[in-house]
Amino acid sequence: MLFSTKSLLAVGTAIFSQIVTAQNAFPGAVGFGAIATGGNGGTTYHVTTLADSGAGSFRDAVSGSNRNIVFDVSGYIVLKSAVSLSSSITINGQTAPAPGIGIMAGEVSASDKSNIIIRNLRMRQGNLDPATGKSAFNMGGAKNVILDHCSVAYGQWDSIDGVGVTNITISNSIIAFPIGQQFGAHIEGNQATYYGNLWVSGHNRQPLSKANSQYINNVVYNYQAAYTVANTGGIFNHDIINNYFIAGPSTTTVSNYYYQVNAGQSVYAKGNYADTSKDGVFNGALENKVGSAVVLTAPWASDSAAMASRSAADAYTYVLANAGASPRDEVDAFAVSTVQSLGKSGVIYTNQASTGLSNGGYGTL
Repeated sequence: MLFSTKSLLAVGTAIFSQIVTAQNAFPGAVGFGAIATGGNGGTTYHVTTLADSGAGSFRDAVSGSNRNIVFDVSGYIVLKSAVSLSSSITINGQTAPAPGIGIMAGEVSASDKSNIIIRNLRMRQGNLDPATGKSAFNMGGAKNVILDHCSVAYGQWDSIDGVGVTNITISNSIIAFPIGQQFGAHIEGNQATYYGNLWVSGHNRQPLSKANSQYINNVVYNYQAAYTVANTGGIFNHDIINNYFIAGPSTTTVSNYYYQVNAGQSVYAKGNYADTSKDGVFNGALENKVGSAVVLTAPWASDSAAMASRSAADAYTYVLANAGASPRDEVDAFAVSTVQSLGKSGVIYTNQASTGLSNGGYGTL
C-alpha cells in the first residue's frame, strides 16, 4: 500500500506519521471485507519491541483507532493475556523484517469492532493459553474486516470465531491444526467471503458458515467435515466455486466435504473437486451436489464469477505456493508438506507440541 507521509514525531519508542490514502482495504482485496477502511488516513505506529505491553508494543499499537501499524522487529510476541484490537486499524505484518512477525499463546480479538485490515500476521494460540474458551482470532460482532495472507493455527475454541459479523473476508490464508474443539472457523452473520485459503487437519468448520457466503478457490485437506452450514443455521445463499477437497488419514467419511447443508440453503456450486482416494496421487473428481440444498443456476453474489478466476486444480497449485504469511515459516511449511502427501499423512492434533516442530510446536521465528 502506498502512503503519503505528512509528519513524523516520536513518542517514547513508538513513532507515528500522518498518512493519506484514498483506497479501501488494499489493492487486490476481494470479497465483502474489502470495503474495510482500516487505518487509512490515520497515523503510522511502529512496533519496536516483542514485549507483551508498553511503549512500542503490539498491544499498545492496537489500543488506539485510526492507526496504520508497521513492524520494525521480527519474531513471536508472546501474549500474557488476550489482546483487543481497536476499530479502524491496519496491521501490516509484511513490514516486519525476515522471518516475519507472529502472535502466540493468546487470543487476538476484534470483537465488536469495525474497519480492520490484517495482513501477513501469524496468530497461533495453542495450549500455552489457559483460556480454553478463546480462539486464535475472535471477531464476534465485528463488521468490515479482512484477513489476508495470515496464518492461523492451534486455536482452542475455534481457530477463527466470528458470531454476529457483517462484511468479512478471509483470503489467501492458512488455517491449520486447530486443537481443543479442533474447529477451523465459525462464522455467523451477514456476508462472508472465503477466498484462496488452505485449511489443514480440522475436525470440522472449514468453515461453519451461517451467513450469505462466497467460498471460492479454497483447498481443504484431511477433513472430517469441511464446508458446513449446520441444520440450525438459518437460511442463506452460498456460492461454492472451484474448491478442492482432499481426504487424509483422519477423514472417516470422505463425502463430508459438504456437511449439514439442508433444504433451507440455496447453493450455486460449480467446478469443485474432491480427491477421496488417499493414495498419494492428485486425482479428484467433480463434486457439485451439495446436500439437499436448493440449486441456484447462477451465483447469488455479483462478483463471485469474476473472483473464481482459477480452476480447482489451478487453485491447489496457487494456494499451496502462496497462502499464508510471508516469508513462509516452519509451521506453514509443515502444513503445506502435509497436504502434498495427498492422503498419506496428516493428524488432527490435540496440542501443538505433538507436531514435533521446534519451540514446543510453535515453530521458530
